[in-house]
Amino acid sequence: MLAVPADHAVAGQRTVSLRRLTRETFVGFSRTSSPSLHAELRSLLGGHDVGYDPAIEATEYTTIVGLVAAGEGVALVPAGVRRLQLPNVAYVKVADAVARVALVRLSRIDEPQTIVANAITELTRTAAQ
Repeated sequence: MLAVPADHAVAGQRTVSLRRLTRETFVGFSRTSSPSLHAELRSLLGGHDVGYDPAIEATEYTTIVGLVAAGEGVALVPAGVRRLQLPNVAYVKVADAVARVALVRLSRIDEPQTIVANAITELTRTAAQ
C-alpha cells in the first residue's frame, strides 16, 4: 500500500503504479534497523525508474504514517498498516504485481515466540482480506 497525505493527487484513486512515484518524497523504515527492507524497496522502485532514498526514516510504522499525515512525504507500507487510520492519511493500493516484499520470520527453536506468532497470524489474516 502507499500511504499518502489526504490532499495528495492520488489519494482518491483505487490504485497507483510504482512508476507514478518518480518525483515523490519518501518516508521510510530505518535503513540501519532494516537494511534488507531498504535494499528491497530500492531495488523494487529502481526497476520502475524511481529513486528510493527516504528523506525521513523511522523505526515504527506508526511513526512513518504519522509523518505522512504531517505532509512529510509518502510511504510504502504493508497492507495491514492501513488499519492505522489517522486523520489526513489515505491508503492507495499499489497496482504493480511485483510490489511484494517477502516477510521472513526467524526464531530459536527452544524459545517461545507467542507475541511473534500472534502477529504473524494477524498479518496472515489481514493479508487474506
